[in-house]
Amino acid sequence: MANLEKIYYINVGQGGTFKKSGDYDSSPSDVDNLFKYLEENDIERLLVYFHGGLVNETSGMGSAEVMRANFVDAPSKTHAVTFVWETGLWETIVENLSSKSSDNQFRKVLNFVIKLIGKKIGIDSRGGGETLDTATIEAEKRKEYPFAELNDQLKNTTDQGSRGGSILFDEEDEIGFFADLKKDSDDMIQAEGEMAAEEIEVAAADPDAGDSRGLLLTIGTLVAKIAFAVLKRYAKETHHDFYPTVVEETFRKLYIDQIGKWGWSEMKEKAREMFADNEGLSGDDLHAGTYFLKLLEAHYQKRQTAGKKFTIELVGHSAGSIAICNMLAVTSENFKELKYNNVVFLAPACRTDLFIAKGIPAKENGVFKKFKMFTMQEQYEKKDYCVRYLYTYSLLYLVSGLFEDETDAKIMGLHEQFKAEDRYSKFEELKVINRFITSNKLALSKDIENADNSMWTDSLRHGDFDNNSATLKSILSTINRV
Repeated sequence: MANLEKIYYINVGQGGTFKKSGDYDSSPSDVDNLFKYLEENDIERLLVYFHGGLVNETSGMGSAEVMRANFVDAPSKTHAVTFVWETGLWETIVENLSSKSSDNQFRKVLNFVIKLIGKKIGIDSRGGGETLDTATIEAEKRKEYPFAELNDQLKNTTDQGSRGGSILFDEEDEIGFFADLKKDSDDMIQAEGEMAAEEIEVAAADPDAGDSRGLLLTIGTLVAKIAFAVLKRYAKETHHDFYPTVVEETFRKLYIDQIGKWGWSEMKEKAREMFADNEGLSGDDLHAGTYFLKLLEAHYQKRQTAGKKFTIELVGHSAGSIAICNMLAVTSENFKELKYNNVVFLAPACRTDLFIAKGIPAKENGVFKKFKMFTMQEQYEKKDYCVRYLYTYSLLYLVSGLFEDETDAKIMGLHEQFKAEDRYSKFEELKVINRFITSNKLALSKDIENADNSMWTDSLRHGDFDNNSATLKSILSTINRV
């Protein structure tokens, strides 16, 4: 990998430019040389790959090598180039989340929240109105699908409505509802021999009016606030099932979410900046994606004029789909002669509204011909843990619940959402995205028995789609079809 030739990757630096930001770099002249190579070797097919966001440079270069090994083929005149646009924050995020999972104070708060919600909806550990005990909770956390009973109970309570059965949330009197939760929280904590007035440090001043005391909240108040947020999300139908929602709201209240949200926002900004305008810029200040598109369009036109075959395939994994959405929009506006063949998304982390705004119009206007998406079925997405025993759902759920501005943000690769069924059937944007996906090609993992081998995939981890053998073979089969 250290000796990977520069014709196989474009390293994107600070601000989406060619400025060096690590051990590897690319320059405008390197991109010039790439197109010289394409011309001299009469390349007829170019695969352009965008890896996922938040990865470090080493992982990004590893992806470039995977693309080279699987798709570069001299006999078929196929070349592959990877945009290495690392932000390198995933390790930091996981480290911060993991460190909290072993923190006694954090675990104490998390367990009290689970007990309080369990009591609120009428679930106990042994019957007779007793709250879930700590041993039961710890045992549940280590299951592949934690708190399945609570998931079912909360769903049934939600289906009954806030006035039927157990009162899940009182939207007409939120202040009174929280006051009752706070009393129940204090009573429960004191009954276990703990001090409800014990103060918990959070990473920033609590924004809620009334009981904020800078960096400190009483444990009774903190537990009640988290439980309140979880129950409200169930009432609003923006939850991610019980345990992931509890963990998300605990992170949010302790402001751990800001670590991931900041990193995710930076990554999205870089995905946009690499295709920013280059007017008045030169050298390493040029935006790498835009410079690439300028040369790509010129090369494409030259091949077209000469009557030579040249097809362009776009493949993006996870946040790479965000970069492709921006690429399609800029192509539509500024590089109108360019036409792409396939757009292939692997577990896309782009927002559905972004794709509706930039991806669907590009398809309708003929900027690309065909679309295919590989992603996991809902059941597998909910077994793909981000942090073992702590956040037990996939990265796409974490992005949806914590890293975007709203809770339960609509993410294109989330099967539960784009099915547009049950609680998600009321969202028009999900109906739009569902119609688009189902009218094109959708490969849901796990499927290696499909009669069409271009639809095979058996990746059961979000991060594995771009090195999963079945998926890579399917992509190759896809681009080999006229």
